[in-house]
Amino acid sequence: MYAKNGAPLMDPDAIDTLIAEVVPLADVLTPNIPEAEKITGLAIASHEDMEQAARKIHAMGCRAVLMKGGHSAGEATDILFDGDSFRYFREKRIATKNTHGTGCTLSSAIASFLALGHATEEAVARAKAYVTGAIEHALELGKGNGPTHHFHEFYASGD
Repeated sequence: MYAKNGAPLMDPDAIDTLIAEVVPLADVLTPNIPEAEKITGLAIASHEDMEQAARKIHAMGCRAVLMKGGHSAGEATDILFDGDSFRYFREKRIATKNTHGTGCTLSSAIASFLALGHATEEAVARAKAYVTGAIEHALELGKGNGPTHHFHEFYASGD
């Protein structure tokens, strides 16, 4: 819905349709904080706020919600809510500007691990580890927010 810089990636008038038509079909919804604020109408400034937003989004019909904490300060903490309990996924925050596409990469990795038969919690854990590694080995390309290194495991890192 929204890029890291806050720019809309979809027509803001379509949010109601997204909530009514798409959210109930989702196995795992992966909103970042600005997206969750738009979907729920809540201000999100803490982990407790993230939990409240996850509950509200889950009530809209998806099977699970992974609240992504990349826009918050401190550790990169994502919170998974499956309708019954919360699971926190914490990783060190990596100091880099090269995080372009991390949200799309994370959701794609979760979908891939689910397709391989992993349970939701395991799929999220594996996807989070994969994205963290891709950020950690990000490529220094261009002058703006560069890409992560999706294939870092297949190349010599040079570290």
